[in-house]
Amino acid sequence: MQALKALIKSEDYELAWQRLMTLADSVGDYPSLTGLCRLRKKLGKISQRPGLRRVVRLAVLGGASTELLEGPLQLFIESQGLDAIVQCSEYNTFVQEILDPASDTVSFKPDVALLMTTAANIPRWPGLGDDLDGVNRTAVDVSDYWLDLCERLHKQTNCEVILDNFHAIPTRPLGNLAVKTPSEPNNFLARVNLRLGENAPAYVHVNDVAQLACQYGVRNWFDARFWFHAKQPVSFSCLIPYVRNTARMIGALLGCAAKCLVLDLDNTLWGGVVGDDGVEGIRIGDGDAVGEAFKAFQEYVLNLKQRGVMLAVCSKNDEVHALGPFQELSDMVLKRDDFVAFVANWEPKPDNIAAIAAQLNIGLNAIVFVDDNPAEREHVRQRLPEVRVVELSDDPADYPRILDDAGYFEVMSISAEDQARTRQYQQNAARVRLQESAGDYQDYLKSLDQRAVIRPFEKNHLERITQLINKSNQFNLTTLRLSRSQVEAMMTDEDYVTVCVRLADRFGDNGLISVVAGKQVDNVLHIELWLMSCRVLKRNVEMLLLNHLVDISSRRGVANIQGIYRPTPKNGLVKRLYPTLGFQEAGDMPDGAKKYSLKLDGFSPLSPPIMVVDEY
Repeated sequence: MQALKALIKSEDYELAWQRLMTLADSVGDYPSLTGLCRLRKKLGKISQRPGLRRVVRLAVLGGASTELLEGPLQLFIESQGLDAIVQCSEYNTFVQEILDPASDTVSFKPDVALLMTTAANIPRWPGLGDDLDGVNRTAVDVSDYWLDLCERLHKQTNCEVILDNFHAIPTRPLGNLAVKTPSEPNNFLARVNLRLGENAPAYVHVNDVAQLACQYGVRNWFDARFWFHAKQPVSFSCLIPYVRNTARMIGALLGCAAKCLVLDLDNTLWGGVVGDDGVEGIRIGDGDAVGEAFKAFQEYVLNLKQRGVMLAVCSKNDEVHALGPFQELSDMVLKRDDFVAFVANWEPKPDNIAAIAAQLNIGLNAIVFVDDNPAEREHVRQRLPEVRVVELSDDPADYPRILDDAGYFEVMSISAEDQARTRQYQQNAARVRLQESAGDYQDYLKSLDQRAVIRPFEKNHLERITQLINKSNQFNLTTLRLSRSQVEAMMTDEDYVTVCVRLADRFGDNGLISVVAGKQVDNVLHIELWLMSCRVLKRNVEMLLLNHLVDISSRRGVANIQGIYRPTPKNGLVKRLYPTLGFQEAGDMPDGAKKYSLKLDGFSPLSPPIMVVDEY
């Protein structure tokens, strides 16, 4: 904290922001949090944090006091790479704020709304004598009450809604008989929570307060004194995990979650040093406490991979030694094929991590680094401040919990592309090898046997479309970020032309890889979105898309297509895309963006080596 103050005093604002965000990731007590919030406010008045992806407007409503949340929410949302404008409503006014079309919340037009709940806000409880059917009917009524409020708020503002579920009550008047009594309050709350999770629509994201309170202990989470005096829903000691968890959900909604977990090997994935101890001397697997702890960590990491996180190895080792355990030990949960990149050499780890990011075509801020060696962790922090570094303990039994608590891989939905991501990157490596062996690039593209399915936005692809919109940086002409609700509104607006592309080739299915959306005004189509996954760059998909856009536009009576290139530090790749496709410059915009225009009269279709099919 003193170092941060010194950086502000010396006017080294960029480094001060870096230090502030590092402290935000690790702060663990309320007094330190309040100090950080004060410094964030001071720093924000004299310097804007560099590198923020977008501004998110957050409305906080609830049946509890929200006064303590504004500063911490702004701090932790900024640690996700987002700028935050937070509006907190008065205590227990959430129903009026949601239902009144002229309320401050509706007028605020939030991107995201946080609806805080407590057991005090349950509108109806079952009677002690109610049977199971009666209790279930009441649980349905209560969950529907909250989901109906979410629906009304969504219709009024088109926002995403984060809805708290209900933690257990810390007292048990029925004692152990409670587990056999359906109407007992905690049994009832569990049924309500289950229904909220099962029936929440896509725009409602359940903040699992019940699980958080369970992890920290209900009596630590909820302090009756603070509730009676200030209607505070969570104790000071647990305010940090509540706000941090909420901020991570907001970050995940807007594409800020990490994509790749980079792992050391020795004493990180197994016990011992394979180069010294040999494969037979490392500790992994059942029958040994340390080996079982490392096995449990590998199982947790495999779970991350199965839901879409890419895994990579960065180890100071000879590659032949590093590969040995994967090839020879049956107790290894992780296999070599689970990793999209495997770097084992004696070069500095920051250099290797940067090379992994370049190989996978992802930003450094998409990487999480795990290493048991504190010196290596600090080296990466200093050289690559964008990389998120996990601070491990000395006990491998703690590793799964520490990585889980870090929350860097928070996810709001899982698409088919997520689950197939490792295979897709491995297939991409095969394409690169083919390209390197081909004498001519166009011959290489023809040899891929590319097949594309082109569709308007469809509901079953909304999660993946939203994901691409919020994560694509290099091939992204406007870098417009949208929530799922905003994408859905665009999909249903007849003035919009929406297009998404799925691509397959001889090596496999690339999944949904490109998105375009434009609004027709009179006889002009204004392109607001044009982006593509980095996995399929330079495959001529943009030529295919332009042919499709011209065809649709002609049928809609459009005479001119206008596009914008808005430069960012990462999208220089598409700086000349519009001129390359035949667009003419049409002027500069005040924010530095350039406008381009294409007259449809006289347009000659382009000839990319891609076959359009109805399905593949």
